[in-house]
Order: sequence, then C-alpha cells, then structure tokens
Amino acid sequence: MPRDLADTYDADAPSTTFSTIAPGQLSRRHLIGGLLSAAAIGVAAPVRVMARGRAADAAVKTTGALRTSTVPIRIGSNENPVGLCRAAKEAFLGAAGEANRYPGRAGQALIDAIAKQHQVEPSWILVTPGSGELLRAATVAYTGPAKSLVVAAPTFEAPGRVAAAVGAPVQAVPVTADGHLDLDAMAAKSSGAGLFFVCNPNNPTGSHVPTASVAEFVARTKAAAPESRILVDEAYFEYVDDPAYTSAVPLIATDKRVLVTRTFSKIFGMAGLRVGYVIAHPDTIADLRKQGSSGTLTGASLAAAAAALSDPSHLAPERARNTAARGFTREKFESAGFRVLPSSANFVMIDIKRDAGAFQALCRQQQIQIARPFPPLTTCVRVSIGTMAEMQEAVPAMLSLLAGPPPMSARADVAPAFDDLHLAGGAC
Repeated sequence: MPRDLADTYDADAPSTTFSTIAPGQLSRRHLIGGLLSAAAIGVAAPVRVMARGRAADAAVKTTGALRTSTVPIRIGSNENPVGLCRAAKEAFLGAAGEANRYPGRAGQALIDAIAKQHQVEPSWILVTPGSGELLRAATVAYTGPAKSLVVAAPTFEAPGRVAAAVGAPVQAVPVTADGHLDLDAMAAKSSGAGLFFVCNPNNPTGSHVPTASVAEFVARTKAAAPESRILVDEAYFEYVDDPAYTSAVPLIATDKRVLVTRTFSKIFGMAGLRVGYVIAHPDTIADLRKQGSSGTLTGASLAAAAAALSDPSHLAPERARNTAARGFTREKFESAGFRVLPSSANFVMIDIKRDAGAFQALCRQQQIQIARPFPPLTTCVRVSIGTMAEMQEAVPAMLSLLAGPPPMSARADVAPAFDDLHLAGGAC
C-alpha cells in the first residue's frame, strides 16, 4: 500500500487503537468506518465541502479572522508545499522522451545513487512505489499469529493495520508525555516480537530520539528477541537538526536485523511521484522481495528522485523554510494557551483541549485541511507545515474557531476532499 496516500485518506479516518484488536478481527469497518463521523457543527452557516476538483455547494462565508477564500489550505498530510527542486523538475520533464521505454536503466541509476549516498552496496537497496509498500512487506514477512508487532501509540498506523489483517498481535506502547518514543517500554515487549516499528522522528508527534538511544534499543532487543527485526522509519530524517540524531543505517553493518526506510515524499516534495526505499542486509532485501507487489515506478519518478539526490543544495533552504513556518505556528498556538509537542519534522501536534475529530470538521468548513485524530491523543491535532503565507492565513482562522465553544453535536454531511480518500493504503 502506497505510504503517503494513506495519510491523506486518514485525515478523515479515525485511527484504531491496535492493542484493542484481537488477531484476525481487522475489517473494512476498522479501516474506513467513521470516515465522515468526525464532522461537527460550529459555524452559523455550515457548508458542505465537496471532493477536491468539484465545485463546493457554497462559498465559505466567515467573519473576523476566519477565512473567506474557498481555496483549500492543505496542511493535513505532511506534504512539502514547495514541491520539486529545480533539478528534479527538469529531470522529470526530460524523462518524457523515454516514456515509450520501460524504466529499467533509470531504476538502476537511482539504486546506485542511493547506495553511494549511504555507502553500501547496491544489493543492500530496494526501491518501491512509496515506502508504505516496504512497511507492508516487512510486516507481512516478520509478523504473524505467533510473532507480534511492537509499535508506539500513537505512531504511523500502516504497520499496525497490516499486522492486524494477518492475525498478528499488536503491542502498542504509549509515547511519553512530550511525545517521544518510549524505547525502554517497547524493548520490554520483546518476548514473542517479530517486528519493532520505530518511526524516528515519530509521526504524528514529531519528536525524535537520539542515535545512541536507538543503538541501545537494538542491542537490548537482540539479546531478548534475536530473531526479531527492527524497522526504523526515517521519513522525516532530513528535517532534524539535532547533532545527536543521525541515521540508523550504520547499525545494519553490525546487526542484520535492522532495516531503515526512507521516502522522497517529504523534504524532496515528491508525494505524488511515489518513490521510497529501504536499506537492509541482502538477506532482508530478499525477504521483502518475496512479499513485494507487482507495481513499478515510472521512469519520470525515478529520474526526478535521482536528480534530487545529486543536487542536495535545496535541502538547507527547505529545512530553513520549514523551521521558520513551524516556529511561527508554535508561537501563535502557545501564546493562545495551547500546548504544542516538540517537533523536528514538517508538522506539529497541538493539544486543542477538545475533540480532535470535531475540530477537524470545523476546519474543513473553512477549507483548512488538517489531519485525522490519532488515538489515544484524542484532544490533539496534527497540523502539517505549509508555506509561511499559508500558515499566516490558517493559524489565525484555527485560533478563531478554538475561541468559540466546542460543537454540541456531530454532523455527517462533510464530504472528504479527494486527497483524503484512502485509495490504496498507508502514507505519511
């Protein structure tokens, strides 16, 4: 399942607390039930927001700091609002001349570029249509009725959904009060574990744990569960500026149980191009290939990704842009009395002191697309960081909504935007 599409749909779909699901009980109801149930009454003239690309029933009419524009502000799926860097865009357009050819050579070129960056052999790299496909493959390969999945709560839900679907127990360990992964508590769940999912920085809380802590976690789980695997998801790696944080890739050289996933969907701005990859021991790569889908990447996607890697000069400006807009968002919400969890990613999680699903629906009525609820943090919302201009427009409107009383009842007539339909499975 494509990783980043899932997060878009999930903006409307309530998360399942996987520790409460018995093996084999995952159903379509768990995945899409409640898609529209989070909508709520909260403005004088509620507006039905139609699917993206279709006309709205009526223009959004607001007063004060609320929005008057009907153009959506899309800050719910952790996308890069700037898009492709110049080199990637030129490579993407230039690939049109090879559209009549299968992309074999382009795929190998990207693998070689990734291998060079991480200083590993190309046989240690597997590229897929989005890193969500790798999370699915790893979960199927290493969990089952007798092998549990250990995750944080909350974290990115795709591995938990897959584990529940294949009948694997899911042990969800609450994050700390400031949103950090509790690696000690996760390691304590080693007995019977087949796969540990370590999202670092963690989605949706935004926090990261230092490399030394991850290394200690790997060593501890090796002693307690030598057959288990540790999947470290570094989707937001490039946004972190803490010198104590580095990639977990070097750990693979001494422990073949470790695998690290990356994506081009975040800082590289390629969510729509679907390119992800994993760095792992060749034996692990073979395991993942056995579970792989028949999907392939386009030559244009592969060319854009390779070009982005070859020209890293755009990363520092993009990181600085994100940091500035994230700081603005944090300051405004904290000044208004709301707690914002520490974040090293391109989103923040804010405790709005009321039901997150109902507030998401109110924001939708203002054409502000924020993320779905993430149980057990049901009074917190995840807000992706858009451009500074977008945040300067969206944040005051959101604070105006929060200045009023919480909605008294729920509405079921707020249709999801097209971006938020879970068309294929797991993302951001």
